[in-house]
Amino acid sequence: MGYLLGVDIGTQGIKGVLLDENLKIVKKAYIEHNYIQPKANWFEHDAEETWWKGFKTIIQKLFTQISFSPQEIIGIGCSGVSPCMLPVDNRNKPLRNAILYGIDTRAQNEIREITQKLGENKLLEINKQPLTTQSVGPKILWYKKNEPEKFKKTKRIFTSTNYIISKLTGNYVLDHSQAAFFGPFYDFNKHCWNKKICEFFDIPLNLFPELKNAKDIAGRVSQRAAEETGLNKGIPVITGTADGIAEIISAGSSKTGEVTLVYGTTGIISIITNKIPSTKELWILPHFLFSGKYLVVGGTATSAALTKWFRDNFGDVEKIMQKRIKINAYDLLIQQAEKITPGSQGLIILPYFSGERTPINDPLARGVIMGLTLSHSRAHIYRALLEGTAYSFQHHFDIFKQDNLKVSKVIACGGGTKSALWVQIVSDVIGHDQFVPNTIIGAEIRIVIKR
Repeated sequence: MGYLLGVDIGTQGIKGVLLDENLKIVKKAYIEHNYIQPKANWFEHDAEETWWKGFKTIIQKLFTQISFSPQEIIGIGCSGVSPCMLPVDNRNKPLRNAILYGIDTRAQNEIREITQKLGENKLLEINKQPLTTQSVGPKILWYKKNEPEKFKKTKRIFTSTNYIISKLTGNYVLDHSQAAFFGPFYDFNKHCWNKKICEFFDIPLNLFPELKNAKDIAGRVSQRAAEETGLNKGIPVITGTADGIAEIISAGSSKTGEVTLVYGTTGIISIITNKIPSTKELWILPHFLFSGKYLVVGGTATSAALTKWFRDNFGDVEKIMQKRIKINAYDLLIQQAEKITPGSQGLIILPYFSGERTPINDPLARGVIMGLTLSHSRAHIYRALLEGTAYSFQHHFDIFKQDNLKVSKVIACGGGTKSALWVQIVSDVIGHDQFVPNTIIGAEIRIVIKR
């Protein structure tokens, strides 16, 4: 029997999984890492240390758990945080840390500049979505303006997935779903890089990779990569896609009207449609598997990032208890929040602790904890954080309704679904049942959270 290797590079950790040919999980592993924050609302990764070294570390961790030989791996796929902006020189050496996706808000001036020069209508015509902090184009212009000497040396611009693919195969490719976030340099209608827009902003067209579909073979493991990783030379590697998009695949969403909610460090909300709506609030991507279908997608700036923030700053007792009694600190916090009545006794939290992506697309938005009284406890605040993210999800459902996108089913996935309380809160708020897969890969439905 052959085995498949999958690796997902997240904002705060890397997951690895080995599947058999029936797509059943054989082994899985996880390692934690962190992001770099040189200034407020700037978020970066050291690509060599976090992405490539992390990739090698996670597969070695998997290899220590298996009874079969790594030589039996017959295919590799990678997903990761996206879209990022990683410039490299002519030796593929990073020239700076990778600037992360929409949580990094440094390019606000460039968003305004590009929008003013092209006009909102032209942008929507070219890219089917407005420029936001999620867009790579403004970050490229920020880099060109603020680090011109490095920009002159730049030969390629990577995101996380195709950096790993390049390391494994030597090929420079990217899938169309991620390319759609490279506005205004991607032409949505023609599914190619926009030469005229590149020339208009004096950005070399050859900085951008060859475009493929996510499931296409990008190349095969090179001799050099085989020596570095312990993988067999010649293993086929697919092009892959963004982490949130990959999770949509694993959740099993495939029909028009199906919504996938991803409870991750940030939240991802997507719906499948067979039309291209005109929307200024959300992102529109060509579907990675089905020709003629599209994904209308939104992303919150913070979801599980908020629960981590709370744990790290106010959960010292739970972290100590986790070490002593081996119960996860998050589970201990949830147990306390379960005792709080819905509405958190009038406590309201706006979850914009790192600005907000969709649907308000405001990098200057700020988090608010409102209605505190002497009767509130830590547990009230923790529950109110969960409720705040639920209303953020609901805001996206309001946009779906506004754009005449009918919801037929809601599938939930991601690490946050381990908390039945959180998923229940979301169902109560959005007014839809949620189907939670037993595992995130090719599984039957385990549980339905009723509204």
